[in-house]
Amino acid sequence: MSKSVLSKGQTIDNEYSVSFFLKKGSYAETYRAQNEAIATKFLKLFDFAKLHRTQFTESGEILEIEMLKQIKHPNLVKYNDSGNAIIDSHKYAYLVLDFVSGETLADRMKRENTLNPYEAKSIILSVLNGLNYLHNKQIIHNDITNQNIMLDLSGKIAIPKIIDFGYARFLQQSNKDFLKDGLNLFYTATETFNKVFSAQSDIYSVGALYFHLLTGLPPYFVEISKYKSDKIQLEEVILDERKKPLKFSDKI
Repeated sequence: MSKSVLSKGQTIDNEYSVSFFLKKGSYAETYRAQNEAIATKFLKLFDFAKLHRTQFTESGEILEIEMLKQIKHPNLVKYNDSGNAIIDSHKYAYLVLDFVSGETLADRMKRENTLNPYEAKSIILSVLNGLNYLHNKQIIHNDITNQNIMLDLSGKIAIPKIIDFGYARFLQQSNKDFLKDGLNLFYTATETFNKVFSAQSDIYSVGALYFHLLTGLPPYFVEISKYKSDKIQLEEVILDERKKPLKFSDKI
């Protein structure tokens, strides 16, 4: 794995000091950082050179950042700050989000595999509350999975929060420019395979998440290892599986 852009102790905009690297994506890196008040934050660093044109607004701003500026809901990750930075003569944008003290649903399921129906229902209702808020603002998340739901464990009860708006789009945006590479196909609505997204496609993903929480596997699951080199074939196999009746465990 290539070296991260920022190192521990390095400061962005003379305000945010990097605590440690968290993860690397195709166009951005995420860090845990602290501001001048020593409050812990998530810091996402975008490489302008690696962003696709569809990830910008008409005025040239990064779409993900502009969306997060507009939203505030207890079941959504919270925007704090953003700006631009030049690092080693290279242009980056940074996004600062509230730190969520907890774990993703994917982390939780690695330990427990399934959740009890009561807890699963409670989580799903919270996710739907967050999505309802987004949809009322004409925002489609497009990437609801167990990896993109964090459980905030800082209080007496766990609060689910939708994170990662990298695939989010405004409803009025052109479908033809939507990039679906990298989406978890088991959670992706059938129409989104053809780059069509809507509130309904988000709801499909929530249904797939609910199924996964209860059974330990997403719906219409197939072993993907033999298709890693052929994404088109994998899509065809998954779509063929969806023509069959969905099998439910006797435990549900």
